Amino acid sequence: MENGITKKQSAILQGIAVWMLVYHHMYSYAETYNTLLPFMQVGVVQRIAWFCKICVGIFAFVSGYGMYHVMSRKPAECFFGRMIEEYRYVLARILRLYGKLWLVILIFIVIDFPILGRQFVAEELWGNLTAFQPTWNGTWWYVEQYAKMLLALPFLDLLLTRFERQEEKKKWIFFLALAGVALIGILLSPVLYELLLAAAKGMRPSFSLIFIAGYIVSRYGLYQRIDKLLKCGGVWLSVCTSVILVCAAIVVRVLLATGAAWSELDFLLVPVLAYGMLTLLDYVKPLGVFLAWWGDQSTYIWLTHIFFVGWLLSFVSRQVRLDILVYLAMMLFSVMAAILLKGVETGIQKGVLWLLKKNVKYT
Repeated sequence: MENGITKKQSAILQGIAVWMLVYHHMYSYAETYNTLLPFMQVGVVQRIAWFCKICVGIFAFVSGYGMYHVMSRKPAECFFGRMIEEYRYVLARILRLYGKLWLVILIFIVIDFPILGRQFVAEELWGNLTAFQPTWNGTWWYVEQYAKMLLALPFLDLLLTRFERQEEKKKWIFFLALAGVALIGILLSPVLYELLLAAAKGMRPSFSLIFIAGYIVSRYGLYQRIDKLLKCGGVWLSVCTSVILVCAAIVVRVLLATGAAWSELDFLLVPVLAYGMLTLLDYVKPLGVFLAWWGDQSTYIWLTHIFFVGWLLSFVSRQVRLDILVYLAMMLFSVMAAILLKGVETGIQKGVLWLLKKNVKYT
C-alpha cells in the first residue's frame, strides 16, 4: 500500500464486508445447525456471526477513507467556497444512496408484501422512505447513519484544512461563533442541551468514530508510513506482521463479542484488520479480484439480502436455513438481485439523460 488504499482495494474490503454481513444476519441467532463438519456446532457458528458484525465498521471505514480523497480535491482558496462545494458533493452522494433505497422499495415491497402476507400500514411508509424507522427491512438503519456521517464530515475536514491567512481567520471566526451560539443556547435552554445530547447519541459514536478513523488514516497517510517502515525489513516482515495484526484483531473482537452487536473498540480494530487483510490479499491476486467484484455489488446486496432471508424463513425450516449451502444460495440470490437492480438503475439514468437531451434539442 505504497499509495494508500486504491479503489480496487476499497472494493475488496467491501466484498469481505458483504460476505460477513449476510453471514451475520443468517447465523447470529441460530438455535440449531446441521453440518457434516463436527467442529461447526451452533455455538461456534454464533460466535463467528457475532464477530461478523464488524462488517458495518468496515463499510464505515472505507467510506471515511475514500471521502478524504474526494474532499482533498475541493478548492481550498476560499473557506466558505470549499464548504459549499463539499456540501454539494455530500448531498448528491446521500441522494444517490436514497435513490437506490427507493428503487429497492419500489420493486421489493411489491413482491415482499404478497409473499409474507404482511399488511401494508401507510404510517410506516415515511419511516422506511427516510430510513429513520425502517420496519420493512431492519438493515436500512445504516442509510440514515451514513447520511449523518457525511453531513458531519465537512466540519471536520474544514477544521483540519489550512487556508490562506485571511481565510483561516474566517474559518476560526465561523467555528468559534458556532460554538458560542451552541454554548449560550445550552446555558439558556435545557431543552437545547437535551436535543444536542440526543443528536450526539443519534450519531451512533461507535460507527462515527470508525468513519472518522478512516478519514484520519487517509488524510495523514498512516498506511503508507506503516507500509514503508515494514518493507524496510523485507517482504516477510510485512507478511508476518500482517498475519499477526489480522489474528490479533480477530481474537480481541471475538473475546469482546458477547452478542450480535458492535464493540466500542471497533474504531481501533477495523483499521488494523483492514491493513492486515489488504496486505495479505496483495499476494493472492485472484482472491482479491473475486472479492472486489462482490464489493462492486455490495450496496444492493446490503439493501436486499434480508428479504431473501425472510422469504426463506417463511418456506423452509430453521435447520435447512442454517446449512452452509443455503448461506451460499443466499449470497447467489442477493448478488443476482444486485446485478438486476444495477441494470434497472442504469436504464433509468440513461432514460433520464435521453429525455433531457431531447428537451434541450427541442428547446
